[in-house]
Amino acid sequence: MITIGDVELGLTPVIAGVMKRLSLQDAKRAKESGADVIELRLDLLEDDARNIEKIKEFLEQLKMPVIVTNRRKEEGGSFAGTEAERIAMLSSILETAPVNAVDIEFFSPEDGKRKLIDTANSLHVPVILSFHDFNGIPSREDISNIIDAMYDEGGSIAKIAVTPKTLNDALLLLDLTHKVSSVGKLLVTIGMGSGPVGRHLRLIAPLYGSVLTYGFIEGESEAAPGQFSVNELRLMLDKLGTAKNH
Repeated sequence: MITIGDVELGLTPVIAGVMKRLSLQDAKRAKESGADVIELRLDLLEDDARNIEKIKEFLEQLKMPVIVTNRRKEEGGSFAGTEAERIAMLSSILETAPVNAVDIEFFSPEDGKRKLIDTANSLHVPVILSFHDFNGIPSREDISNIIDAMYDEGGSIAKIAVTPKTLNDALLLLDLTHKVSSVGKLLVTIGMGSGPVGRHLRLIAPLYGSVLTYGFIEGESEAAPGQFSVNELRLMLDKLGTAKNH
């Protein structure tokens, strides 16, 4: 059993509210809107908030399970420093603050990625190994190979975020999600893009076994193309009868 804090994965879809500020008020709004966990995007913090002590203090006061992410520019992030600085920031927060999961890109440079996975494993913190394609979707074979390699390298959860162009692309992703999740592996699949083909997968993929879906907090802007708000996701998932009662 893998959990993010006290939230068990694989039972019902888990909604992650994406946070760009060190704001306990934002976290409260996320929880009230229906978020189960928080994803703190370190790369989207204002410059004066990208301070290890400030982040640590915030996490110590946060009353929700948290995933920390420091997304690299090559996969849609905004971190402005070097790769060594990006990994060092994540590692320092992992080692000193109450963190419940960490997201690291599968195609990050090997040395830093390995160090972060080893650190997380030593602390018994689940690792989300992620892959993002903002231009399209790889072949089924390529995606399957990436997912297998993610588990082989120590990922607790494999995360595939792609940009499907056609309904056949969407069906490929849903079928793959169902097949991987049906054998007990934890997988997150996300369709990106503001059009209907990708966007509907943010709601539908959890029905096929995707264990996490991400939404922006009411009053904020989306952190990735096509995101719904936390409140929208909660309302729709509740209507479909797949989510927890709040």
